[in-house]
Amino acid sequence: MLSLNDLIGQRDFWVFVFVLGGMLFNWPLLALADGSILLGMPAILVYVAAIWLLIIILLYLFDRGNSD
Repeated sequence: MLSLNDLIGQRDFWVFVFVLGGMLFNWPLLALADGSILLGMPAILVYVAAIWLLIIILLYLFDRGNSD
């Protein structure tokens, strides 16, 4: 059974995260939030900011896991 540290250390997992990030910033998913208002802001801005923050957190975890 893999632990979280073993999973973060695998190259295949990070390729998956990269592809997932590319898919989340692609046209079909961005078009879903077009024209909506969320938290008083356009939903597209909230969506892009949330995905951007998620990718930054994943990169931080990746760097932290590889610094040992």
